Amino acid sequence: MAGAACYIATVVSKRRLLADTTGMALVTVVSRVAGWWRDKVLASHLGAQGIGDAFIAGFRAPNLFRQLLAEGALHATFIPTLAAAEQRGNAQEVRRFVAAMTSTLLVIAGGVVVLGMWQAPFFANLLAPEYQQIPEKHALTVYFTRWLFPYLGFIALAALVQGILNVKGKFLLSAATPIMLNLAIAFSVLGAAWQGWGFPPWLVVGVLLGGFLQFASQWVAAARQGFWALPGRQAFHHPQVREVLRKGLPLLLSSGIYPITVTLATYFASSAGDGALFCVYAASRTNELVYGVVVVQLFTALLPALARDEQSQETFAFALRLQSLVVFPSAVFLMVLAPAVTGLLFGGGRFGPGEVGLAGQALVGFAAGMPALAFSKLAAGRFFASHNTRAPVQGSLVSLAVFAVAGFVMTPRWGVVGVACATSLSQYASSLYLGWRLWRAGQGPPGEVFLSAVAHALAAVVMGGALWGVRQTIAFPWHTSLRGGVMVCAAGLLGFGLYLACLWFLRRREIQELLRLLLRRGA
Repeated sequence: MAGAACYIATVVSKRRLLADTTGMALVTVVSRVAGWWRDKVLASHLGAQGIGDAFIAGFRAPNLFRQLLAEGALHATFIPTLAAAEQRGNAQEVRRFVAAMTSTLLVIAGGVVVLGMWQAPFFANLLAPEYQQIPEKHALTVYFTRWLFPYLGFIALAALVQGILNVKGKFLLSAATPIMLNLAIAFSVLGAAWQGWGFPPWLVVGVLLGGFLQFASQWVAAARQGFWALPGRQAFHHPQVREVLRKGLPLLLSSGIYPITVTLATYFASSAGDGALFCVYAASRTNELVYGVVVVQLFTALLPALARDEQSQETFAFALRLQSLVVFPSAVFLMVLAPAVTGLLFGGGRFGPGEVGLAGQALVGFAAGMPALAFSKLAAGRFFASHNTRAPVQGSLVSLAVFAVAGFVMTPRWGVVGVACATSLSQYASSLYLGWRLWRAGQGPPGEVFLSAVAHALAAVVMGGALWGVRQTIAFPWHTSLRGGVMVCAAGLLGFGLYLACLWFLRRREIQELLRLLLRRGA
């Protein structure tokens, strides 16, 4: 997938890339906020036990195949093949290729959907075997698994037309389509609650409607570009379709690491008790929200400046120092104020104080791994920039092995906290492995980066101590409210101000460097 993104980037002008980067950063933030609102609606109306757990488990199987087929191998192989065909300039042949690819994908995705609906009990038992001890919950999990599998068909076709739009230099609509899914699910639950209808069938309607909208909106946009993406002849036999399948099969096998990890995570969380899977999901989403909005969006905004010489050791070192500057206070903030943040985002309705407390405990474990996760992302990007794809895959294997062992050991003892800590431990194992590989290749970060990280960590610890005192003094509400939002924001500003003061005392220069880079980008 990284290779496909690099291929597209070479075709897009620098000015267009800057505009798309800014627009996509904004759209991604809106998408994450919409995703939070969807999860808030689910938590308030479904609760963690029963329907909440069953829905999360039932939606996992089609999502695993989505990430494996639609967003993994297809993107990495279809986009470069289509772009190369476009450059040859034979429009009629390109349309035949798209039609043949559409037919091929319909057969593959259709077969997986039929298999998934037929074997729904197998997938439900694989992901959440403990639910068999609660017949009603197990039946709901099987129900969701079976009737949510058709979502895979819509999203696979959406990935195909997204590839067409990307080759044409259109990125914003594809980045915005998850908003449609989030809104469809949220409004289906709110509508069912308003009318007093049963939640399970309307959840299915919301997911399938959202998947259809993701596909239909991009299909119309692709049609306006001259690609109708309708089934045609030569499914599996068109030369370029064969090329996509030939290149995609090895990638499909190597991409299997992620589905195995998610399967194990679902298995561990579902075995930790009633409501544990949804609480782990809520904690993970909170951690992803902060990481995505604060860390990822900062680097997305600075991408044009950082990407001018992405292979430079100096640029890599600066990116690591900048990342450390942001990640440590974010992780400490979440760890210290975990119940308050979880309550602010998800508390209320059927997601009561017990669920908030459980999700808050898991959030502490997830947030502890944020520095390792951030370093692994940058280190993997460093390897990709050097055309080394083996090291990131090996790092993922190390992460999977550590997660499997730690999960089996920690989950029976510590429940949701064990699942979260096993996840963070696996991220540290991966980051250590990738750091060792960089050091062996002579591309490791210089000593200045470690000094900066130590300074940032010390300042974050001081910030955390102050926030802990605030938490012990003031009772934060454990539900979504304006008062809770003001209190959490005020505590965050207080902590961040103290963090900056500590960095000033330690004479760190990253703040000034960040401001200069932002001003240069604005100019």
